[in-house]
Amino acid sequence: MNFPAHLVVIKGTEYYDGKTHRYVDMPITDVLQMMGRAGRPQFDDHGVAVVLVHDVKKNFYKKFLYEPFPVESSLREVLPDHLNAEIVAGTIQTKQDALDYITWTYLFRRLYQNPTYYNLETLESEDVNTFLSNLVQQALNVLGEAYCITLDEVSGNCDNPCCTIKHILN
Repeated sequence: MNFPAHLVVIKGTEYYDGKTHRYVDMPITDVLQMMGRAGRPQFDDHGVAVVLVHDVKKNFYKKFLYEPFPVESSLREVLPDHLNAEIVAGTIQTKQDALDYITWTYLFRRLYQNPTYYNLETLESEDVNTFLSNLVQQALNVLGEAYCITLDEVSGNCDNPCCTIKHILN
């Protein structure tokens, strides 16, 4: 229901989970959604949100409000799908094209901001290049195993960044 409000009071950030038979924390996104009801632009100039929590959690919510969590990329999990779409569109025709494609993404930007989240030890050029090359190679292997693409018909592998990628038509 869309109920705009000037004041939103959230009394506690836990709920009872019947499956585990214990109280668990609400996801922060749910708390933000509730807070977002305060001061809707079409109804009010500003709003007030009050979050009532135990002292133990007070600093967490204070820190969250003033220093929000960064949003990380989830492209790694769906990279084969994205590469397949670009291969079909003709944007990607070689492994080098796929590597270039990765450098245009939010994943690439976040990789340099938070390398440990992506299991990258250092930000040395060689390490970043190896990481990205492995990421692309794994995605291409998934597409090859699914018979979506073929790789470099001459040698049968795609270790060379210039190897050709061809979409298999049904």
